[in-house]
Amino acid sequence: MSDADQLKQLKIKTGVVKRLIKEHASYQKQVVKDEEKAEKLAAEATNEDEEYVAKKAKEVAKETVIMVRDAYGRLQKAVTDLQSLISTGSFSDDSAELIEAKSQLESVPASA
Repeated sequence: MSDADQLKQLKIKTGVVKRLIKEHASYQKQVVKDEEKAEKLAAEATNEDEEYVAKKAKEVAKETVIMVRDAYGRLQKAVTDLQSLISTGSFSDDSAELIEAKSQLESVPASA
């Protein structure tokens, strides 16, 4: 790969990691909201219809937890790809793209 191609790939892979970090954080926030909503609906349920809605809200919260794990798995794959590109590529240590890539790698959450 030429230097221009490597730089382009670095920008793309950095962007993917950045987007997946945001997506993972968004799903984590959504889990909290969904769980609070499910608890509130369950506490306020007074008839079968409301209990059904509360049950469905709990299912939505569980599905969101699954999405957090999925997003984290995709993030880990993207991080591996980016780290591989950085280690095999020939980038200038002071290039803005490399600095941004390393910055994104440092901001990756430690766990799902």
